[in-house]
Amino acid sequence: MKKMMTALAAVTMAMGMSACSETAETEAVAEAGSLAGTWRVNLDTAEFENDTRNFTLADGQFQCDSCNPPYGYAADGEWQTVDRPGADGQKIEIVDENTVRFSSRLGDKEMGGAVWTVSEDGQSATAEWTDLGGDTPVTGTTKFTRTAAGAEGSHAVSGEWAVSDVADINEEGLAFTYTIDGETLTSSDNGGSWTATFGGEPVAIEGSESNVMVAVERLGENSIRETYSRDGETLSSTDITIDGDTMSGVSTDARDGSVVRWTATRQ
Repeated sequence: MKKMMTALAAVTMAMGMSACSETAETEAVAEAGSLAGTWRVNLDTAEFENDTRNFTLADGQFQCDSCNPPYGYAADGEWQTVDRPGADGQKIEIVDENTVRFSSRLGDKEMGGAVWTVSEDGQSATAEWTDLGGDTPVTGTTKFTRTAAGAEGSHAVSGEWAVSDVADINEEGLAFTYTIDGETLTSSDNGGSWTATFGGEPVAIEGSESNVMVAVERLGENSIRETYSRDGETLSSTDITIDGDTMSGVSTDARDGSVVRWTATRQ
C-alpha cells in the first residue's frame, strides 16, 4: 500500500494492488461495520488536494523537482543509474514535442513506466502507465492539469501539473483484503502484504522493493490509521473509516501535505 492505500498512490508512473482469495476466517468476520473483508476502490470518488508534479526537460537533462528528494538524469533515451526507493535505473525517451516515455527498473527487473502526452494547447496531460512491481501487471491512466508553465524552450512536459483524475485501472489495481485476528491486522494486495499489531511497532511490507514499513492504530470503534515510514521518517498516513459496507479513506503525504480522499465498497 502506498499513499492512497491502493492504485491511487503513485500516479506519476505506476501504482496498484489486488485482492488475495478470501479465506474462511475473513468470511466469518466480514459483517457490515467490520474492517475485515475484500474491498474495491471507487475511482470516481477520488479527490486530490495539493497533489502536483514539477518537471524540467531541457538541454538533454530531465529533472524532477517535486520528487523527495529532487533528482535528475540525462534524457538521452538510455538507462541511467539512479538511487531511488524501488528503482536503480530509469530512462526517458522523447517521442515528439508533446510526448515522452518513462521507464524504471530494479536490477534486471522492469518495474514499469508511463507515456506522458501533453495536449496541443499545453494545458493538460495524460499519463498511461503500467506497474510491474506486483504479481500481476496493473495499468491505468492519470490525467493532469497544468498549474505552472515550464521554462522557455523546454519540452512541453516541463512545468507544474496537478492531478485531476485517475481512470481505467484494471481489477488487480483496485481490490484489497483485510483480515483481523484479535489485535492483529493483515492486509493483502497484488504481491504485497503485512501483518501488524494495533498500537505496535512498524512492520515491513512483504513484497515491497522500497523498504517501506507500516504501523497501525485504532482511532475509534470503526476507524484506524495506517502510518507509512522509511528509515524512521514518516512518509504518509491513511485514516480509514467503515460505515456498513463503505470504506472512506483520507491519505496524507507528510512530506508535501498533499491529500487524497477516496472510498471503497465491500465485495
